[in-house]
Amino acid sequence: MAESACPLDALPLLALDIGTKRIGVAVSDRLGIGARGIACLARRDRNWPKKLQEIIDEYGVRGIVVGLPRNMDGSEGTQAADVRAAVRDLQVFVDLPVVFQDERLTTWQAKERLYAQGLSARKVADRVDQTAAAIILEDFLQLHPELRQS
Repeated sequence: MAESACPLDALPLLALDIGTKRIGVAVSDRLGIGARGIACLARRDRNWPKKLQEIIDEYGVRGIVVGLPRNMDGSEGTQAADVRAAVRDLQVFVDLPVVFQDERLTTWQAKERLYAQGLSARKVADRVDQTAAAIILEDFLQLHPELRQS
């Protein structure tokens, strides 16, 4: 679970936006050019790691990028601790490298993106978590262009 070094070396990647109620899921394309939201899992569902493993198998995922919620000053609070705990739970079921990506403002960006598409407030609420996960993954891919050559 590195934050500075990148142990990920192959595509496609999966991204998670882990909240207290929902987990947004996104996947990259095999070229590392883009990402798209594909699912939203219920965090309270104890089987969410197993459901995520099914998604990993379906898409042939080679690594996981997890959004880490930091405070605006860069420090970590209770939400970051909760995300780290969820990742520990996930790693019992999933044997893939995991890295953290700063996710400050991704929910806001996701809402802006969805409203710009003309979606209703209800549809935005339904898609915001997986769209935030896609933004987390896009940001990560932009920071690591070397992955596109694998």
